[in-house]
Amino acid sequence: MRHIFIVNPVAGRRKDSAAVIRKIENACHRHGLEYDIYLTSHPDHASEIVRTAARMHEGRELTFYACGGDGTLNEVACGAAGLDPALCAFTSYPIGTGNDYIKMFTGGRAAFLDLDRLLCGRPMPIDYIRSDCGVAINELSVGLDAQVAMRKDKYRFFGTGVLPYALSAVENVIRGIGQEYAVNIDGEQMDGEYTMIFVGNGRYYGGGFCPIPHSRLDDGLLDVLLVKKVSRLRAAFVVGKYKNGGYAELEEYITYRQAREIRIFSKKNDDMCINLDGEIVASSHINLRIEPRQMRFVVPDGASPIR
Repeated sequence: MRHIFIVNPVAGRRKDSAAVIRKIENACHRHGLEYDIYLTSHPDHASEIVRTAARMHEGRELTFYACGGDGTLNEVACGAAGLDPALCAFTSYPIGTGNDYIKMFTGGRAAFLDLDRLLCGRPMPIDYIRSDCGVAINELSVGLDAQVAMRKDKYRFFGTGVLPYALSAVENVIRGIGQEYAVNIDGEQMDGEYTMIFVGNGRYYGGGFCPIPHSRLDDGLLDVLLVKKVSRLRAAFVVGKYKNGGYAELEEYITYRQAREIRIFSKKNDDMCINLDGEIVASSHINLRIEPRQMRFVVPDGASPIR
């Protein structure tokens, strides 16, 4: 087994990764592990490192550690997509400002920051979302939610957590909401004018949003919320309920489905704003499906998925 640490040197607004690297080296020496440490230098670099390491160490078991936030974790997952899950596992060493995916496990961020527990962790099979626009392990969204994610960084001076996301939501509501989509969910056509379309594999995103609190990482299903166009006056009420998992109280505005495959098209054939685990892409259409238990995610010793 070889342990490969991929460190984002700007995660958490860090100027120097030396302290992080020392912690990793000390922990690996304590456990007598073979390891490598790489620093990322440009977008998608973490994905490149994963694929290169898999070629260099072909046939060996590898565990990749995304040392950063959810963005770094997504890049590592993108690199791992399609690799043999029997030989490739990955996890999060959460030194970034946003670490929503690991809230799905007991102990949360503290458990994953304990390197001794993480290095002794066990891999569990997880689902992931594969699309023609990219890969996501946590969530994929189209419309308002993606636009909010795209613009939230301008509010980062308010700190981390949900506040920058909430302020960006207010801005985007003011700009206008609602778009005509053609939507097919497992063969059921559900076209309409929607404020946003949310597809969840995990539960948490945006620093504090939990729209589908019963979602699971390994059930082979996507949890989908279709949010109808709402007026600006009702937007705050709907978002407040949605944020805390109250979609069942909003049947007038939100439709819930579980699915394995989804197709979404812009009826005007213009670019949609699409969010994959915080990474933003633009396309007039997206086809996506769940890949059941086709990745392995390392859970710290003593931790477990929250059911």
